[in-house]
Amino acid sequence: MQEVNDVPRLIISSYKGKNGKTVATLAIASALIKKGINVSMFKVGPDFIDPSYHEALTGMPSRNLDHVLMKDKVVDRFNRFSNGKGIAIIEGVAGLFDSPDGITEEGSTAQMAKILKSPVIIVINGERINRTAGAILQGLRGFDKDVKLAGVILTNVVPQQVDKMSKIINDERIELLGFISKSSTIEKTMGYRHLGLVHAREKGSGEIAETFYNISGNINAEKVMMVARENVEPLNVNLTEDTVFEKSETRIGILSGRSFTFYYPETIEIASKVGKVEFIDPERDQSSNVDLILIGGGFPEIYSDMLEKNKPFRSYIRTFIERGGYLYAECGGLMYLTDSIVYNGGEYKMVGIIDAVSVMFDRPVGHGYARGITLRDTPFATKGTMLLGHEFHYSKLVLRSKYDFSIKYEKGTGINGLDGFNINNSYAHFMHIHPETYDYISQLAKKVSINNETRQ
Repeated sequence: MQEVNDVPRLIISSYKGKNGKTVATLAIASALIKKGINVSMFKVGPDFIDPSYHEALTGMPSRNLDHVLMKDKVVDRFNRFSNGKGIAIIEGVAGLFDSPDGITEEGSTAQMAKILKSPVIIVINGERINRTAGAILQGLRGFDKDVKLAGVILTNVVPQQVDKMSKIINDERIELLGFISKSSTIEKTMGYRHLGLVHAREKGSGEIAETFYNISGNINAEKVMMVARENVEPLNVNLTEDTVFEKSETRIGILSGRSFTFYYPETIEIASKVGKVEFIDPERDQSSNVDLILIGGGFPEIYSDMLEKNKPFRSYIRTFIERGGYLYAECGGLMYLTDSIVYNGGEYKMVGIIDAVSVMFDRPVGHGYARGITLRDTPFATKGTMLLGHEFHYSKLVLRSKYDFSIKYEKGTGINGLDGFNINNSYAHFMHIHPETYDYISQLAKKVSINNETRQ
């Protein structure tokens, strides 16, 4: 069965990364929301941080669209979460034509624009540039004529630049849809650290919404809607049946707070469908009464002093694992399970169930898409399962004991090409897995249910 999705949509991109795509995306969305338009938001690629800002603005989850990991599911996902909305705003990744392998278009924003038949808005950073903006637009437009450039947003400009830049852009027969002035407020709100922007949850949605409400006045919402409506092509969608999840009495604890914020919306949603979810703050809570624990990625190193101080909770997690509790951890969650984290000149005690030290470096240790095969059965996947995911960590584990790892990477870093600590019924690795790629959550919940029934 097919359906046609004709929701107006725009992809926000640029000619390189860190040019203000997220700022422009939020400003555009805020301008549209002011006009009472229902906005759905998306992010190209595997990203936890940019979508957190989207959600802070709209109050609704932002969805990842990742062709490398999701392939043909991308169009169905876009349809599911955009249909019936006034407009879909999709924030791109890196530069418009940049891709993970740097050779093909696979995983690029340009590829996503063609898949979704979406026009593209180009963000131009106005610092130290004028006529070259015209050359950039000509080059982008000529590089792949199947990618439709439909508008420009200027960022980081001063007022006297706007008229000159407007003429240059109009000479290229592309609409200038607005500009964002150079602003210390934006710099403060959009603070960077080693993995990118500070996660929105650490700032609070109020500050973010207020900042972009105030700066969106120079975005022409009417022009934005006009460009989206006039340039979009209807998208034919093959409808798929919704996955039916078996509800259980499994109590699922999800570590959250400031330290662990890297969760795809689907992780929380599936957990809520297969069990009863409880959010746990490892800085404040001392214990819990759950059957399954999920620990996502995040910034445990930033808050390692507070994690160390909560000795009762660290002891609870260690005992939970030693007694055969089911636990799944990714990246930052893996670091939390080691003996300690070395960061910024200090060493902080963690759970200590994995005999290793997590050492932070100034540059990424593992960064990019990962693909690995399971070498043995794990609590969520049988031996021989191919796992696809993404890793982005500045940490390296210094092992103090020998371990038989559960994954061998065909692509990726992990721990010298291996990954996956399997301790009793608990499991931890560096790879981030999207539930759309492999539904590890319901697999774990089933194991817990079977285990609980066996005990009874």
